[in-house]
Amino acid sequence: MAEVLVSTLHLLGVLGMAAGMIIATLAAGSLAADSEHHGSAYLTFRKIYALTAVAIVLSVAAGMILWLAVGKPAAFFSNNPVFHAKMALVTTLLATQIYPVWYLCRRQSSQAIPATVLRLQKSALPLMLVIPVLAYLMARGIGY
Repeated sequence: MAEVLVSTLHLLGVLGMAAGMIIATLAAGSLAADSEHHGSAYLTFRKIYALTAVAIVLSVAAGMILWLAVGKPAAFFSNNPVFHAKMALVTTLLATQIYPVWYLCRRQSSQAIPATVLRLQKSALPLMLVIPVLAYLMARGIGY
């Protein structure tokens, strides 16, 4: 029962994180295409990223509980190179989003959004496609 509950929370956190990042990427692209930047748009980014941060914390906490406390033994994950690849990609995904989050949440002027911010946000999209594949392989025991 506990494993199902924690797995569900983990999945909801991951889906919320992915949805938040996709929405932020689409919003930044439309904001960059718009010639007039409105201050309220940056308030929207703060809300999007706040909800995404909650989803990230939920996902990481539930994932740690799944890894260390409930479900399969910790050795199943710790000795699996697919798990380590997934963790590296998740870390890379989160690291690539630090600068765009910082930039979009602090900006309130009418300056254009740099191309670097848009590229970093778009670089997260392929990672979000590979991570679930690795998670599926890992859960099926591939690599163990």
